[in-house]
Amino acid sequence: MNLIGKAGTGLGFLVGMLVLVLTTGCASGPEKAQPVPDWLTSAPFDDRYFYAMGISGQTRHVKDAWIQAANRARAELGRTIVSHVSSRDLVISTSKSEYSRQLVEVLSDTELNYTEIIERWYDRYGSYGPAQHYYVLVRMEKKSAAAVLKRLR
Repeated sequence: MNLIGKAGTGLGFLVGMLVLVLTTGCASGPEKAQPVPDWLTSAPFDDRYFYAMGISGQTRHVKDAWIQAANRARAELGRTIVSHVSSRDLVISTSKSEYSRQLVEVLSDTELNYTEIIERWYDRYGSYGPAQHYYVLVRMEKKSAAAVLKRLR
């Protein structure tokens, strides 16, 4: 009888602990989606900087997704600058596609520090677009862009 009493107490303790663990784990509830940053719905604009946004889906490593989103933002920044240059009717000595390629190459060289990542956001639940995507906002001073463009001509 003494043995059964000890086993019953141990089993009751184990069941009690299991219930405690399960209810504590569920007490926090599901994570709530974070609000969508303003820069995703309305790109920043000012007289000092060019801005662009890049996106990446999941990759094997989270770091790679952030890098890919930043590189895509820099490529978009290059297209924005080329579009700005073309709209101002500046003379480009090479073809537009070659010029764009050269500019994107320069902007993607993170060692040169022409661009700056100013915001990052992970959309876990698909609040803005596809779920589990990474968004990066980059900017570049217009003065720096002008200096880079002069060297490419």
